[in-house]
Amino acid sequence: MSLQQSQKLRTSLERFSDILSDQDIEEILAIQDQPLSPGIRLNQLKVDPQEEIERLAEFYNWKVQPIPFCEQGWTILEAVESPGTTIEHRMGQYYLQDAASMVPVSIFEFRESHPLILDMAASPGGKTTHLIDRSGDHGFIIANDSSKGRIPALRSVLTNWGGINRIITQYPGELFGEWFPETFDMILLDAPCSMENLRPTPSHPLRETTADERLRLQERQVQLLMSALSALKVGGQLVYATCSLAPEEDEAVFQKVIDAFPGSFMIQDAALKFPYQAPGLTQFGGEKFHPDLAHTLRLWPHLKGMSGFYCGLLVKTKPTTFRQSEPPARDLEKTDLSPLSAIIQKDVIDVILGQYGFQLDVLLNQYHLALHKRFDQLFLIPETYLKQFPTLPFDQIGMQLGQWQNGQFRPSHEFVSRFGHHFTGGKIVLENDEAVVQWIAGRDIRHPITDMPAQGQYLLVSDVHNRNLGIGKLLPKRLRNMLPRQSI
Repeated sequence: MSLQQSQKLRTSLERFSDILSDQDIEEILAIQDQPLSPGIRLNQLKVDPQEEIERLAEFYNWKVQPIPFCEQGWTILEAVESPGTTIEHRMGQYYLQDAASMVPVSIFEFRESHPLILDMAASPGGKTTHLIDRSGDHGFIIANDSSKGRIPALRSVLTNWGGINRIITQYPGELFGEWFPETFDMILLDAPCSMENLRPTPSHPLRETTADERLRLQERQVQLLMSALSALKVGGQLVYATCSLAPEEDEAVFQKVIDAFPGSFMIQDAALKFPYQAPGLTQFGGEKFHPDLAHTLRLWPHLKGMSGFYCGLLVKTKPTTFRQSEPPARDLEKTDLSPLSAIIQKDVIDVILGQYGFQLDVLLNQYHLALHKRFDQLFLIPETYLKQFPTLPFDQIGMQLGQWQNGQFRPSHEFVSRFGHHFTGGKIVLENDEAVVQWIAGRDIRHPITDMPAQGQYLLVSDVHNRNLGIGKLLPKRLRNMLPRQSI
């Protein structure tokens, strides 16, 4: 950090002088040039987290340390090969995520077996994947973001992760309370904020903020939190989070909603789920806050070894009075999606069983999914959407299963990436390191070693370490690489 940047940060820290000591301020300044160790969260839909982190650490020569409040999370203290360049990362077997960003979903208590979940400001999707994992993909998640420009990143992350019981929508979060009052079991509001986290990260660089900006953001944050509270069922849980340590965007937002809906919710003690002392503020700048706001979490970067972060967990105790309006509506048939006939569905199930030894009918029952088609494409569609939100327009839904033409099935990359480790047939192994390197680089394999006759069949590709390397098409004298471009 330059001398000029240091002086600007010191000036901005002066407004915290009533709650931070001189030593605290000096420690915050001292850590600015210390890079954060990367965090990763393993995808338990695809791997066993404990077994996989041990394999990854040995295979890539990583030194790792568990994140105490997230069972699937580890900090990588040392790495010979960057965790962002591995085939496992590109196959969605783990997500790169700062440890502080794992806190909000970690403090939820997952009580329902099939919870209805709203992620109100979801992009780029890291916390949504955490929600999918913690629900075991048995809940139903609406991953919403109001920004059209942020939807592609959200779509890419969720597709790569492999969750099925979810949709992506693009609406102002302020409207969900009007459209779906008292509906959701759990809501995450990772609110748009100034990113005043007091420690730079690649995704959140250090930036100056003004009082006017913080107050303008506060207005929207309050509206979003009130909307979320309205959309929450009585007894439901809501986590409000920001990557800002500005009290105007944190405790002050809670206070305004407490004043607007007195007695409607309780602030839970988030420290019961978080193994550090990190209490929220009960006063700042001459303003007093509700004493229960001490139960929220304020992660000062110099104390926790993470980027600055704030979050709190509330439980709704009584219905809220809020304006109501009708949500947008669209017939599903206008998306060209339609249910498969029973005859074709049986054919698809039988072909997948014959090709890969995979029981699709068991998957449909286990995750409450329906098979739909759009032209020659097959999709796994959440039954919860069909039953409870059947006309809500979406940007993306469920998972593409594959392509079906004239009784022939071609699996999608996301289907093989999610469920390939369950296949008992239709597999080919690359038995030497050179072939694996070529494959990961996106090249075809010439003269693959196999006893199977080449008939243009689509195979799960793996190596001697049993790593899932995606789909290949077996042709005479070559194995065609079918990894999608964005994962090469």
